[in-house]
Amino acid sequence: MIAESLPLRTSTPGAFEATQRPFSRSVIDERWLDGARPGAVQGQAPDLATIDLLVREGLERLEDDMSAARRYLAAARRLLSPDDACRPGGLLPWQVRRVGRYIDERIERRITLAEAADQVRLSTSHFSRCFRISFGSPFTKYVTRKRIERARWLMITGDQSLGQIALTCGFADQAHFTRAFTHLTGEAPGRWRRQVTEVEPLDQ
Repeated sequence: MIAESLPLRTSTPGAFEATQRPFSRSVIDERWLDGARPGAVQGQAPDLATIDLLVREGLERLEDDMSAARRYLAAARRLLSPDDACRPGGLLPWQVRRVGRYIDERIERRITLAEAADQVRLSTSHFSRCFRISFGSPFTKYVTRKRIERARWLMITGDQSLGQIALTCGFADQAHFTRAFTHLTGEAPGRWRRQVTEVEPLDQ
């Protein structure tokens, strides 16, 4: 199905007019619902035309659909906000949020680079490079660290066995969990657990 085209409707000629081009309503709707930067579709830099379109669409909806109007105007504001900048070469802010949430919600399951890349519509190779820049470590290492963080919390707050915790945190088995935990922390999980959960008796 071909998406409806939304031409910009400015009557002022000049430099601004040169930025005019049709945008797909379906693309814009999907992206601002995600808290995205709509002008960055397929790596495209945000521009005045994108902001103009979002503002116009928002203003047109003020009387009929206040919720939609706010969403369009909020998307335009994000494009203008210096706080929404991303690291050069890294993922866009909306992509960072989506990938982070995706990993957190699936930490007990198998998470692949390809699946995560698909969440933000990037090739695996490009996503891998951008992820390293934005998150400060390679994808697999980051996911493993998040699994270990979850495991630490479970070891402190619950009484599950190490085998149960390993499966809950997405490791293949206890041996896999032990290797990863020891490599990251320098201690075996059982020993670490005893050290942080043992309570010394009070002096009589």
